[in-house]
Amino acid sequence: MAHLTKGQRLPEKRNFGSSFPFDDFGQLDGVRGEGDVNTSVISGAYGGFSNTWGAQTMVYSAASFVDWPFSRDELEPDYRAILSSIPYAGERDDLEEYFPLWGPADPLPPLSDNATRILERYRRHRLQVRRHGVILGKSRLALKGSSCVSCGLCLTGCPYSYVYSASHTFDDLILSQRVEYVAGFAAEEVGEEGERPYVVAREIATGARETFRADRVFLACGAIGTTRLVASSLEMWSQPIHLQESAQFLMPLASIRGSKRLSQDDSFTLNQFNILMPFDEAGRDLVQIHGYPYNKSMDEALPAVLRTATTRFLGAMVLKHLTVGLGYLPSWWSPGFDVTIERPVAGAHSARVLITSDSKGDLLAAEKLRAINGRLMCVAPYLGVVPVVPMVSLSPPGKSYHYGGSFPHANDPVEGRETDLLGRLHPWRNVHLVDASAFPTVSATTFTLTIMANAHRIARAVAGSARG
Repeated sequence: MAHLTKGQRLPEKRNFGSSFPFDDFGQLDGVRGEGDVNTSVISGAYGGFSNTWGAQTMVYSAASFVDWPFSRDELEPDYRAILSSIPYAGERDDLEEYFPLWGPADPLPPLSDNATRILERYRRHRLQVRRHGVILGKSRLALKGSSCVSCGLCLTGCPYSYVYSASHTFDDLILSQRVEYVAGFAAEEVGEEGERPYVVAREIATGARETFRADRVFLACGAIGTTRLVASSLEMWSQPIHLQESAQFLMPLASIRGSKRLSQDDSFTLNQFNILMPFDEAGRDLVQIHGYPYNKSMDEALPAVLRTATTRFLGAMVLKHLTVGLGYLPSWWSPGFDVTIERPVAGAHSARVLITSDSKGDLLAAEKLRAINGRLMCVAPYLGVVPVVPMVSLSPPGKSYHYGGSFPHANDPVEGRETDLLGRLHPWRNVHLVDASAFPTVSATTFTLTIMANAHRIARAVAGSARG
């Protein structure tokens, strides 16, 4: 039986040593958790959490849309539009069976020793590995792969800005005067007057409130930020709202052969390869594990006994054999969590947010992790890498940042609970939810690209109706 631990947290990523994507600029006022949950769930940074994301960029499988009111075919032009507008690196391999390359892709920079060896062994033993329901392929990243100099600083801040951030798109839009960016405000209310939408925002420096009016309002505050704004605006007080999460798990992978040297130089340190496990023929029940090479932050994760002056060399030997696997379960195999919006307390500006864990899915998650461990143990002789089962851990609720579904799309939406195909929640007609709050489900594969593509689909439809 696999050993499953909970509550082990990955450290928050830093960008050039700064924690600014997680810092509280007022957007976290009133946000609290009950039990072991992540509460750094709303970013107040320009570009949000994309300043520190892992840059994984992959479409959803076609079967992932079986629970959605539209198909992947309908989203394909939007996937292509996004991939043609951002840096993209990836290569043709077995992952294309579920995840086509729908954009011009740069080749990836050179991989680490361990990643190269694992993928080469997969190539040699492909049939045997696939018989056990395991597929490997290279990563797909929002990265200028052809320009990358392999300086090894991806996870701490790319000095060349080759790793994509939403701030890059906003920089371009502002420079070309296609948008006006108004900084220093916190949105507190959204609504409509005679179908004319508005947003009431508070200037953080002065506390003054200002109303912004427009023909359309598109909300993309992140799933929990949007949920708070919508629920408080519609006075949905004290009603638990369930959010689906693609639960994250940490799985160290030990290679039989180690790297020749322990260094992050001459390599890129983002995800380098993907382990894919389909649990059905259609490709809906997928599990994905991202393989990360050595970087210096792993030194601190070693047991204290391996970090002393006399045992440090043993720690280095361990790290030479280690690949960090960061995996995800689909939302229908994951516990998820509830968010309850409460009225602001006297003197406060923002509605209160209570995040509570839902342990009902823990047994199913543990069962699936045992199945994942079992498959990896079966293919270990072929791939030359084995999961370190005692160290497999499920991250706390909210820590994956892959969550949504508070107001999911539906063909015939339930009033006040679901949005239509354009992300509109009754009674609004010109306010659109365009982030993961509108996702019907959250697959285990990388989901940021699908957020962008779905937002593009909604904007495209709205623009088309305005022109028509």
